[in-house]
Formats: sequence, C-alpha cells, structure tokens
Amino acid sequence: MGSPAPPVPLDPVREALTRVRGEDPHDVEALIGRILTYIHFVLPDPPVSCRATLRARRPHDDVDRLSALPVTLLRNIVSRLPGKDAARTAVLATRWRGLWRSVPLVLVDSHLLNPGSAAASGDQVARAEARRVTATVSRVLAAHPGPFRCVHLTCSYMAEFPSLLVRWFQTLSAKGVQDLVLLL
Repeated sequence: MGSPAPPVPLDPVREALTRVRGEDPHDVEALIGRILTYIHFVLPDPPVSCRATLRARRPHDDVDRLSALPVTLLRNIVSRLPGKDAARTAVLATRWRGLWRSVPLVLVDSHLLNPGSAAASGDQVARAEARRVTATVSRVLAAHPGPFRCVHLTCSYMAEFPSLLVRWFQTLSAKGVQDLVLLL
C-alpha cells in the first residue's frame, strides 16, 4: 500500500475562486484529500523506509564492522538508505565521505518532512513545510551527480513553481532516474 502524504491546503487564489463559484473551500480541500488518499493507496511503496535502523556494532563492542566491508557492498548498502540517511553516512569515516554521491540515490520527499510536522501525524502538509521540502529536493537534485535509483515526489508543493518542476524533469532525465513517482 502506498504511504499517505496529505495534500497541501488550497492557495489563496484557488480558495477565492472556489468561493466565487459558491463552494466551501474546506469541502473542496476535503474532497481533494479523499481523492489523494485513494491515489496514495495505489502508489507503489518506495524501496526504502525511514523506520528501518542500521546497526554496525554489537553491545559493548567498539569494533566498526561496516567500514571493514568491501566498497562494492558499502555502495550497495548506501544505495538502499533513504536519501537523508545516505548523505549522513559521509560523516562516519573518511572512507564513507564520497559514497553517497557515487551510488544510485533513493529520494522520497515525504522522508524529508519534519517528524513533528502535522503531515507526520497524518494531517495536511502546511504550505511552509511543503516549500521547505521542495527546496530540499532541489538541493539534493543539484548536489547528487546521479543516477537516481528511485524518486518519489508526492508532497512537494509544485503549484507555485512550474518552472522548477520543468528543471526537476530535466535534471532527473539528465542524471538517469530509474523509477519516478510524481504526484502534483
């Protein structure tokens, strides 16, 4: 089952147009929310999860077993991590520094939501939070040389940024996206 990512509320222009048509914007938002819930239900799950944990040490053991693995295996591991976690591996050790930039990355924008945000609890994504995620996606797309193993963009707010969306498509095409799920 696809992971639910709530919709962004109506922007002021669409809200005003809804009122002009004699409709209640809250009813329209609720309808859009139901439709998007159905869409999210049928979306494929991303190949990575933020709920998984990775441990390299046994209790009471200071031996770093992960860094002892061959580079090929390390690259495979990093390519299966959520994008944020893959980038964080660069601080583990000198050997890990360039790994995240050299592996096919998985980028799931809902993984970039703040854990304390309303969206994390199933409420609507606040416009400011969606803009923050959109900006982060842009930075990741610019920073990673590709390819992208999987990109799921389901909670970025693109209504205000159509030229940015075009740039994202160009970047993903140039850097070799293998699996793309996009919900506008």
